[in-house]
Formats: sequence, structure tokens, C-alpha cells
Amino acid sequence: MSVSLETMYLLDKIVKVINENGVALTRTKISRSLGLEAKELYSALDHGCDSKCLTWSEGNWYDVKKQFVISEDAFYPAAEAGLKKLWQDDNFHENEFFIENTSKKDSKIAGRWTRPDLTLISHKKYPWTIGREFDVVTFEVKRPDSCNVLAVFEALSHASAATKAYAVFPVDQVSWRKENPAQEARVMDECSRHGIGLILIEDVYVLPRAVHLIKAQKREIDHERCSDFLAAVMSEAGKSRLSEWK
Repeated sequence: MSVSLETMYLLDKIVKVINENGVALTRTKISRSLGLEAKELYSALDHGCDSKCLTWSEGNWYDVKKQFVISEDAFYPAAEAGLKKLWQDDNFHENEFFIENTSKKDSKIAGRWTRPDLTLISHKKYPWTIGREFDVVTFEVKRPDSCNVLAVFEALSHASAATKAYAVFPVDQVSWRKENPAQEARVMDECSRHGIGLILIEDVYVLPRAVHLIKAQKREIDHERCSDFLAAVMSEAGKSRLSEWK
């Protein structure tokens, strides 16, 4: 059974509050400290015990057995949901674009690329112009504590096979600027310098909302390189959508 990102976030807060206390806490004390409703609290505590991050003892006492870290791939579904809405708001119908997780470690990729976390393909025709608009867009998604300039260079490594490349940070700009103004400034500078786009996913744990901070520069498509890239990273569902557009 999948665990929601919100549940992982609450478990992270529970682990931190127990660590700050220095000894085990009761369920009641945890609830009061974090202001959590019973349903939210129980779900996070159960996940903590199931993942062996927390231990339970009689009297509903909880202690930390090992530290808990939300993995990067846990943010992919929220990022994907936010990006879908962003493209729809940009007047793309559902049959005009397709986005999927292309980070899969269980499938091999040959050649000169690393796998983007998410890849989006889009195809659009206009009523009074000749030709079609086709884009391959890659996204490098980071954890909130990894929203730094390295993500820009990772996104840049995908740009040779795409028409647009983005870094995606699951933070809101005000908090990011407050916590790390130097990194925010450098990321913005390097994105502009290299034509890499930047999208923030605000309220990522509950109602993810994508904010288009910097639009990616569109690059001339290298059809051979791009075709090889899509063959290597896209699923059969993605390739089927491409076939429909040909």
C-alpha cells in the first residue's frame, strides 16, 4: 500500500520532535506538540513503525530507532501532478501532452544520457499556420533540502536531447529565499545563463501547485539524438502517444 507524501512529512516531524525531546514520547504528547489530528497522527506513527524508524512500547510510548529521510522519488508524483496542471493552464489539452516518470533504475539506458526524473512530450497544431509544435521537456526534481545550483547543471546535462530542460524544486519562493538566499540567487543566475527553466512546487505535501519561475529557453531539436533519447527513456504508453501524433 502506497504512503502519501503528507504522511511521510508528518513522520519526519514526529522523528524531529522526539529527537529534540531526547527521550521517548507518548502519543498524546506527540499529538499536542505537533497539533495533529488523530487520523493524521496514527497514519504517520504506523508508517514509522512499519518502516522501523520508530519503536512502540506499552502505554503508547514512541522512540526513534533510526533517522527518517523522505527520498527524492517520493516527490515525483506531487511534482508530476503540479506540472500536469501547469501545462493544462497553458492551454494544452490532455491529448496534446504526456508526462511520465523516466527515472526508473530497473531499465537500462545506453548512450550519452542520464535519465531525467520526469519527461514530458507535447504536440500542438494551430488552425491558421502550417506545421506543428513539438517539444520534449525534461525535469530534474530535487528534495527541499537539495534546492541548489547542482540541480541546474543536472538539468543542463539532459538539454542536448530535449527542446527544454527544467529544474523542479518542491519549495515556495519566500521560504527558499529566507533559508538560503545565496543559493536562490545563484540558481536564478545559472538558469538564466544556460537557458534552464525553474519551476517551484508550492504546498507540495498537501495540494501541490506548480509556479513557473523561469521559462526554459527552447532549443533547436536534433531529431536523431532526440529520437534515440525517447526510445531509451519512454514507456510503451509514451511511445504510443508519439505514434498517434505522427
